[in-house]
Amino acid sequence: MKNMRAIGMLSLALFAIALQAAFLSGCSKGQNLTPQNAEFACNLESLPQLPDVTITSVTQETESVPHCKVAGVIGPEIHFELLLPEEWNGKFVMGGGGGFVGSVVNISLLYGSLQRGYATVGTDTGHQAHSLDASWALNNLERIVNFGHQAVHRTAVTAQALTSAYYGRAASKNYFIGCSRGGGQALMEAQRYPEDFDGIVAGAPAYNWTHELGARNAWVNQAMYPNPDYLSVAVIGPEKTQLIGKAVMEQCDSLDGLEDGVIPCL
Repeated sequence: MKNMRAIGMLSLALFAIALQAAFLSGCSKGQNLTPQNAEFACNLESLPQLPDVTITSVTQETESVPHCKVAGVIGPEIHFELLLPEEWNGKFVMGGGGGFVGSVVNISLLYGSLQRGYATVGTDTGHQAHSLDASWALNNLERIVNFGHQAVHRTAVTAQALTSAYYGRAASKNYFIGCSRGGGQALMEAQRYPEDFDGIVAGAPAYNWTHELGARNAWVNQAMYPNPDYLSVAVIGPEKTQLIGKAVMEQCDSLDGLEDGVIPCL
């Protein structure tokens, strides 16, 4: 157990170092590569028509930093969102998702990729659902393949092409960063599509789905139903869940000075 804990701490440390290398080195405002007084047309007409790609919206955004937001669909249902900052540093990064994804997720935004001048993209991996819901995969091979590897690859290729067209030149470097399922996406990219990215960060990769879901489900069930002869009610059932939730709310609701039924994020 101690060895496993040490390995886990080492993995986190290496992940943090990789993040710093990817986002902190060579990313200062003084190294912005966008030409001075450059004006990029943030509209549908300025973007190329790509095979099997439908651009659904192009909007000028100001939140965080001024950027052009391009949303679209690849094939029948691979959704993506590409963010193109006005002050571009000349590089591109794709952020991975977590769980079963199911909505457009871009973890690189948590590390300030957009504010640091990266063109950046995320995808829902080809289905719309809660990140813990896998019912979308039943009898749907295309969704399974998209989730397994194809959606990330197709999104990367599409986003890089749109980025090049928007700025008038290709990115000098292309990166991918992901953790958990995103780490698994990173490993899949490195194995199947090594030419997509110049650098890949794979943090805490979830890649062994038989072990991750099958074995973990068995562990959870053993904890919730310790007596195999009594399976009608879990150790923590609906009533106890409500009791725990009520106790947490009573303790934490007023931490922000407001008793409004919302636990503050402090």
